Amino acid sequence: MELQPDEAVVGEVTAIKPYGAFVKLVTGDIGMIHISEIAPEYVRDISQYLSVGQKVVVKIIGRNEEGKYNLSLKRVSRQDHDAALFHSEVTQVKKALDERLAALDETIKELVSRRGKQPERESLTTWLASVKREKQELERRQGWRLRFYEPYWSQLAEEGSMASAPTQEVESESQEQPEGEADE
Repeated sequence: MELQPDEAVVGEVTAIKPYGAFVKLVTGDIGMIHISEIAPEYVRDISQYLSVGQKVVVKIIGRNEEGKYNLSLKRVSRQDHDAALFHSEVTQVKKALDERLAALDETIKELVSRRGKQPERESLTTWLASVKREKQELERRQGWRLRFYEPYWSQLAEEGSMASAPTQEVESESQEQPEGEADE
């Protein structure tokens, strides 16, 4: 990826020399901030402004004969700084998502290879039918509960004391038996 002049990017200071600081950019390229581009005021000692390992937002000025980027710290505006940090965070999130997706793909491939074949359409249809049966059974049980408590609720509504009515506990699912089934 080619960086363009006036583009602000995030980098890490890798070395400090008396004439400038070397920065490794997010693209992996190396650039140099000349001592005159560190700050608007006169800079005597670069180590008062930068340290090795420090993350910095720099502006691309151009490229030298060797193909390395010429960088500037003093030309970075607040807007450039915020935009570069945001772009860097977005890039890191995308990279993390790509890594997770790649790991997921590998897991799926491994599971499919263990099973020996892709899931069949018939197995998915069977699963959907069983889910539909379970849903119907739950609706039937819910209807049974409504019929069971309906006389009590209508009596409370007639008396006008619905808000002050004591709550009744419903039997748990494990204790209920569907209609027509007997204990064995």
